[in-house]
Amino acid sequence: MNILVTGAAGYIGSICSEVLLSRGHQVIALDNLQEGHRAAVPPAATFCQSDLAIRSQIDEVFSSHKIDAVMHFAGEALVAKSVREPAHFMRQTLAAG
Repeated sequence: MNILVTGAAGYIGSICSEVLLSRGHQVIALDNLQEGHRAAVPPAATFCQSDLAIRSQIDEVFSSHKIDAVMHFAGEALVAKSVREPAHFMRQTLAAG
């Protein structure tokens, strides 16, 4: 299967990508790299630096790759920032739902 993993440069997304690759799946690893690290993305994955908030970038990913499933791990997880800027996190949560 071709699986799109969002947040693939983060801790959970990168581990999930490794497991999927080890089980014979193709991984399209998507991350905007605001908090993730490019080096965390497994080399065997196809990396797309894209932002989920920019529709044209996501449309490009879906038109360029055959995607059978999506595993969504993208999001901000910095506790200190969430305390300073709760409205930002609320907007992201509502937009994702």
